[in-house]
Order: sequence, then C-alpha cells, then structure tokens
Amino acid sequence: MKFGIFYELQLPKPWGADDERQLVQDALAQVELADRLGIDYAWAVEHHFLEEYSHCSASEVFLAAAAARTNPAGVSVPSM
Repeated sequence: MKFGIFYELQLPKPWGADDERQLVQDALAQVELADRLGIDYAWAVEHHFLEEYSHCSASEVFLAAAAARTNPAGVSVPSM
C-alpha cells in the first residue's frame, strides 16, 4: 500500500500581503517532511478563478519546486 498527500492550496479571506507566499512555502515544507517520513507521492491540482478554493493555477511549477526538494519520482499532477 502506498500513501500520498494531495494539495489544493486553499486560502480563506481576508488575505494579508504575504499570505499566499507563506501558503506555498508551508506546503513545500510539508512535502519535504512527507518525503522524509516515507510518504510515497504528492499531488497538486490546478484550478483557475476560484478565489479561496485553490491558489495553485500552475501546479507543475509547485511540483517542480517540490521535486527540487525531494525525491522527484513521487510528484505528479492528476489528470481528468
């Protein structure tokens, strides 16, 4: 059995000047921790025009940053 993590990068209002950057940095730190703990994969979805639901309009960029910090074989984008 494999275990993974899934990111939508939700950020409820009200937003501060640094909130979105901090959201992404926190998620990348979580991916690094998950890799060290032996979690098998990380997924990130891509949504557009959804203000609070997802702040990840380019999931491949987020996953590239995650791959640079972890074992890159475990990052992927779900396809629909």
